[in-house]
Amino acid sequence: MRIRIRRPAAALAAALALALLPGATAAGDSPGRPPGTAGTGSGASPGTAAGAEPADSASYIAEGLRENPVWISDQIPRDVPRSAARLFERAAERTGVPTYVVVTAAEGPPGPAGVELLDELRERTGRNGLYVHYDKDAAGGAVRVHGIADLTDAVAERAMLLADLELPYDAGPVLEFDRFTEILASGRAEERAGTAGARVAGHDTPDRLYPSVTDMENRGVVTGTLVTGLPLLVLTTTALVRRRRGTERPASRRRTALVVLGTAGAAGAVAAGCWLLLGTVPPRPVAQPTGPEMAARVERVVEGLERSPLYVDPETAEALAPGDRARLRERIAGMNVPVLVTAVPMQDADESAGDGEVLAHSLHGRIGRDAVYMVADTGSGKVDLASFGVDRAGLESYYLPAVARGLGSYGEEEDTDLAGTLDEVLRYIGTTPQGRPGPPLPPEPPPAPADEDALPSLFAGDFWAGTIFTGPAAALLGIGLVAGALASFDRLRHRTTTPGPLPYARNRPSTGLLRRTARREAALLSELLDGRAVGRSAGGEEGDAAAVRARHFHRLATELLEPSRGDGGDGPLELLCAAVLARAGRAALEEDPRVAVGAAGKAGAKAPGSSAGARPQYEPCRLNPLHGPALRSLRVPTPSGSRRSARVCAACAASPATASANGPRLLLHLPLGPRGRLVPYQEVPGPFTWPGSAVRPDAVAQWAQERLGDAGPTPAEPGAPAVDLHK
Repeated sequence: MRIRIRRPAAALAAALALALLPGATAAGDSPGRPPGTAGTGSGASPGTAAGAEPADSASYIAEGLRENPVWISDQIPRDVPRSAARLFERAAERTGVPTYVVVTAAEGPPGPAGVELLDELRERTGRNGLYVHYDKDAAGGAVRVHGIADLTDAVAERAMLLADLELPYDAGPVLEFDRFTEILASGRAEERAGTAGARVAGHDTPDRLYPSVTDMENRGVVTGTLVTGLPLLVLTTTALVRRRRGTERPASRRRTALVVLGTAGAAGAVAAGCWLLLGTVPPRPVAQPTGPEMAARVERVVEGLERSPLYVDPETAEALAPGDRARLRERIAGMNVPVLVTAVPMQDADESAGDGEVLAHSLHGRIGRDAVYMVADTGSGKVDLASFGVDRAGLESYYLPAVARGLGSYGEEEDTDLAGTLDEVLRYIGTTPQGRPGPPLPPEPPPAPADEDALPSLFAGDFWAGTIFTGPAAALLGIGLVAGALASFDRLRHRTTTPGPLPYARNRPSTGLLRRTARREAALLSELLDGRAVGRSAGGEEGDAAAVRARHFHRLATELLEPSRGDGGDGPLELLCAAVLARAGRAALEEDPRVAVGAAGKAGAKAPGSSAGARPQYEPCRLNPLHGPALRSLRVPTPSGSRRSARVCAACAASPATASANGPRLLLHLPLGPRGRLVPYQEVPGPFTWPGSAVRPDAVAQWAQERLGDAGPTPAEPGAPAVDLHK
């Protein structure tokens, strides 16, 4: 049975096969003979390389198994070096039975594979036990049981399938075999089979165990984005929320230093968290290959070429039949140029990283003889060559016949086997005209195994792109989303809450916000006056006391908003007075001044319970004149700690902070101190100072007239008492 897990669809099919396998008890629970421990090497067969060629690959591998129960091909040192044999032997002790492990090159070369190879190995070794076969990727694991009474093929196959399902596809043979033996010895194969089948059905299979270079680069971008974007987003969002709630604090060097240190600390904490989650890579179970392990195959090929000009790798002996070998050797001996041919499997895990020209140069460096060195891949049929000191021009891999590019390459339906490919290449070499040979271009050396497995740091390369560009851009996007959400919430709250503060009525506004508020209020009053003047004669309008009062307040507010005045322009206090006067002008035109703010210029609106005979006087909120009209009298705490009676709006009256120790945070603060320090507006000399319990629009108008140098009287509201600035 050949087991292969690669994609979710294949994993689902494997889960179905797992459910159909007959249940049994794991063999590790029963006593048995201990695994063979005849030696500690890799199981390589030195006698085969020095003596006659093996008849087939199974005979070559079986000779190695007689020396050691773990046989590892010397052609995959980058992925599974020979030193990994002790890890397989240690894991095999769990099985409690003689266990033989074979790790060959990747699937593709001709010859038996899977259970067929294991059956032949059992026949040639004559030893009973548990036989396991992996290729270097652990893409498929084959298992076979011979002569073990309390262990069956079904149980072993179930454990192998579970190991494939429970591990990521890049776990490798060492981890696969360790999990396989652990499942055999656990006695819980049935329970784990149900769990694994449920995960596969839900597409919850492990993805990868080791990140790639691209994965680490992507993680670096994410880390850089979070390191700058997250602290910036939190910092600016907090400031935005505090600003909109009117709870900003005065600026100071100490607070600025604390904010900078807090932001840097938050960035460091985010970086540390990202390193723990994204920067740590699980250690590989196999150590890096040593120099002798990397050179083992080259040494073996050199010994073979010193005996014969044609060397066929014994692990893929079926690639060339004995008759083809004899014919090719005879043809090579009769050529007019020296040729050395090597037929071995080429792949990324070998010492040459799958590059035939690299292997050809390595062989020439060891042999030292001038000749045409040919390297044929027994799996794909691709041929590479390098010419050293031969009087033939143009002998390069690029100019070889198309058949040498690989069997069936470039969409060609090639039915030529490896022997036919070698015949074509030898014919091409023999027909190449004589010429002065140029020095062979050395190929690019393959990376060292340590460099091949090396991954970029989480804080290098793309990390800085995320820190400088992506992070601030993501923070700006997040701030925009938060600002939009807050604005939508404020609009919804303003529509559903009456009366209440306007969305732009902050308790700690900036000068710019005060200016925008005052201009908005003046524009609303202007529209209301224009609408009231429609259909009236000039004399009738002059006789309208409310209109005269409103126009007077509008004129004062407009002049206070002019920045070109000689007294310094529109400061925060002047802007606040302009906003209060504009609202008072709107209130003068309303039948019920208590709805002046909420109605937003809709003349004729009435508050519930109002009557035409009694006209209440408009008073802004004492805690913040930018809030709604004052409707209730409460004793509120002040910044000095005392309590005073004040007329407040409905929102302030309903707020729990009004009557608590946090009451001063509802008080309006103006940026009038040094370096823009916020000062409670009731402590600023002007029309808003204590001890008055209410803000009188007429007092504000009188202060504005004195500020502007206007000595004219303020038109009194009908029924309103005289204004006393000292009360």
